[in-house]
Amino acid sequence: MNANIIKEYKDLSVFLLKALQGASTSEAVSGNALATLCEPLEKAADASQVKRIHKQAKEIVRKEQPVDVNLLLSSVKSMKESLLAQSAVENDLRALVDEFKKMITLALHHIESLSLHDKKSRKLFSECREELNKLESIEDMSRYAGKFKQLFSKTLLFEDETERERDELKKIISILADSISGLLHSSGDFDSGLDECIDRLQKAKTLSEVQEIREALLKEAQGLQAHTRQMVEDVRLAQTQVDDANKKVETLKQQMEKVKQEIIIDPLTRTYNRRAYDEKIKQEIMGFQRYSRPTALAIIDIDHFKNVNDTYGHRTGDGVLRILCVIMKKEIRGIDILARYGGEEFALILPHTSYGKALEVAERIRRKVEESRFTYKGKPFSVTISVGVGTLKADDTLETYVERVDQALYRAKDRGRNRVVGEEDQ
Repeated sequence: MNANIIKEYKDLSVFLLKALQGASTSEAVSGNALATLCEPLEKAADASQVKRIHKQAKEIVRKEQPVDVNLLLSSVKSMKESLLAQSAVENDLRALVDEFKKMITLALHHIESLSLHDKKSRKLFSECREELNKLESIEDMSRYAGKFKQLFSKTLLFEDETERERDELKKIISILADSISGLLHSSGDFDSGLDECIDRLQKAKTLSEVQEIREALLKEAQGLQAHTRQMVEDVRLAQTQVDDANKKVETLKQQMEKVKQEIIIDPLTRTYNRRAYDEKIKQEIMGFQRYSRPTALAIIDIDHFKNVNDTYGHRTGDGVLRILCVIMKKEIRGIDILARYGGEEFALILPHTSYGKALEVAERIRRKVEESRFTYKGKPFSVTISVGVGTLKADDTLETYVERVDQALYRAKDRGRNRVVGEEDQ
């Protein structure tokens, strides 16, 4: 009961007791008895104590028969009714306090998750929850309402921040979802819960819903990561197999090139052989016929090579052939073709070369060979070459072209060997 109401009834009761004390028929007895109730009544702390003292006063009045008992009983009845009415008020206030506490309990439950995100709000929330059970009066409610209002205001402000956080998180998760979707489609994996997550994300209203979707997407990402690792492992294995296959192909190419070289390269001199020469000379004739580009041919014969073999042996003769080829290769270009034409005869195809330039190249080779020296068992000897030179003409066939250069070589031999003779030098 409200403290002010209790005080008013205590004052009224004390006044009434004093009035009864003067109206008692046996003043000495009832007056003293009623007087003893005044002090306890003044010290009464709650409605129950006041009721008990009223009951004692009523018994004394009935026993002693005051002058106007009916009046006193009527006054006592009025006081009782008033006291009961005030008790009802107290019950109503108690019910109001209980309803207030229930309402606050629901409100605290609603904002608890939001309060935990902020240190100050979390502290204020704890205080409000602890003090809630201690509310007993209207004054307590008034004081508590101020603190709760402060907490609720903070929470509403934080809720706005949470909404912004939710929207930002939705944007980030949308980007993540699009990335995962792209990776899944590029890998050919269309059977996933990604579309469902994206649909839920668009409909999400709270931060907790967005966080749940984030967890689902993280699981999708983890699954994709495992799938990607397997793909990387598969690719690595495939790459290893491809590398092995490439190595085998490269080995086969090298073997094929070696076989090809064996087919077109003379094993003794390491120049092109007659087979390669025949192919190359045909290509030069076709190029001339199509593009009219100049091309020349020189046929080289080692002078008196039979005497070298007879005098120094075939082994020494083979060595001479190898050395002469090395000398000739140093004097020609990369596009020029030196081939072993016969036993001691060589053909030199000179693409993009005029008649005059071909004569210069042939003369330079003849001079280098003449200047070279060989030894056999400490005894020096030398060799010389004869060269016939010619260029391809518009009306030439392979036979007429080679025949004309051969005739120039024969003239070089007839004129004493160790010389260069061109087709035009008759």
